[in-house]
Amino acid sequence: MFIESRAFKTLITSAIEVYNRETNGVILGANTIKAIKDERKKVVTIKEVYPFQTENRKPSEVVHGNVAAFKRVLRTIDSFDAEIIGGYHSHPFPYFKVRLSKGDFASIKEDIEAMMKVGHKRVANEWLEILLSIKKKEYVKPSGREWYICDYIKKLRCYVRTQKKVGWDILVSAYWVYPKKQDPEKARPLKWEMGMKEVAVFVPWNLD
Repeated sequence: MFIESRAFKTLITSAIEVYNRETNGVILGANTIKAIKDERKKVVTIKEVYPFQTENRKPSEVVHGNVAAFKRVLRTIDSFDAEIIGGYHSHPFPYFKVRLSKGDFASIKEDIEAMMKVGHKRVANEWLEILLSIKKKEYVKPSGREWYICDYIKKLRCYVRTQKKVGWDILVSAYWVYPKKQDPEKARPLKWEMGMKEVAVFVPWNLD
């Protein structure tokens, strides 16, 4: 998965803005070809990120506070002929493991069903979820504002210093979530069995 520069900065800013509550939103993108480490590969490129503005946020949960507003967002994006390919959210510290929780799967299931009703069909087959595990850092030694990225095997770690002694440690991971529909003759309404696979995250600064 490749995240374009503007979308990446929106993700990071969104997570910092509401700390120590969870952020969330949808991601828009398309299948593309990118040169990754001297090899051209088929990847999913995240082109746009839309943070939801009317959510009920808690340190360990975020839900759609205004369902009508949530549906208006989905219909508006559909009117723009843009393709939702998944969503994102944050886990503020203290988080124990970097992974999707049972609650995350339940929220993804609800969002998939809502998006299918307004015309977003791709999410019926696969959903891409970006997780931002964020921790506030306080430094003894003051420094100027800065940010940089560390490249792990599949994840990225972004450090952002926003004040002389305050910064943010954000671990970015991504997961394909595969909803498997049951036989409609046996399950009404449809139930979903969720499978998950972690995918590698790339940004413009770590492709060389």
